[in-house]
Amino acid sequence: MKHSIILLMAALLSLGLCSCGDDGNSNQDAGGDTDTDTDSDTDSDTDSDTDSDTDTDTDTDSDTDTDTDTDSDAGMDGSTDTDTDTDADAGMDGSTDTDTDTDTDADAGPDGSIDPYIDIVVYSFDDGVTTFTAAPTYLATGVASTDMDTADGSYTDFVGNPGRAISDTEWNDTTSPNYFYFIVTPPGGGSITLDEFQFDDRRSGAGPTDWAIVLDDGSGLVAAGTGTTHTGFSASPMNTVDLSTLAGPYTAPVSFFVGASGASSSTGTWRVDNIVVRGLVTP
Repeated sequence: MKHSIILLMAALLSLGLCSCGDDGNSNQDAGGDTDTDTDSDTDSDTDSDTDSDTDTDTDTDSDTDTDTDTDSDAGMDGSTDTDTDTDADAGMDGSTDTDTDTDTDADAGPDGSIDPYIDIVVYSFDDGVTTFTAAPTYLATGVASTDMDTADGSYTDFVGNPGRAISDTEWNDTTSPNYFYFIVTPPGGGSITLDEFQFDDRRSGAGPTDWAIVLDDGSGLVAAGTGTTHTGFSASPMNTVDLSTLAGPYTAPVSFFVGASGASSSTGTWRVDNIVVRGLVTP
């Protein structure tokens, strides 16, 4: 498997799908890029969503209490009170409450369309606070996935976006490229259908300049997407790869490879965070 992924990564480079050039960013790590990353990211994501759901109540207060009081002296004289109170009794004042409040929000996108896809597997690389983990932090019902690993068998962790992120070096070897990888297994007797691959990334000054996503369902390696790395974290997801042409469905395990190239030094680091595979799960 490692030999095959190496050949594919080399092919991506030779075809020019990865430019492997400097993106012009002058952020350089001092001291030969040992990347001790004291990382002063204060992550000031002050979510300014003011949620202007002001719910304008359209109560028209149509007090239609049409007591057609035909009583022929109801009360002590034993007469029958036939008050046919037709009021809609929607409140203490007898008003008719027409506030239907039809909330059509079903995780709709900006255009109001409903996204049918779900998160199949998520790697946030932390416990929601500060403790690093390489295990998946979310799995859809029935789905299994391996811990995140690397081609060279080693990794470390740095400050993430937010929390923690997985990181590695050796991104300058074009004959034996490094990569992160994990394997997703569909439910027994079921399948998964793929839609998107999302992740955040950050490189050091001497880190890799280009990334590539590769899939393997056991029948062969397929390049899913390529892009340029970032020198700083921003709003998640920073990278989104459309997997609709590789949707499946898959009934066998699917391997995901996240590779990078173009580092100017073997000590240059690249960290990834918030890896999410989205799609559908069929039990």
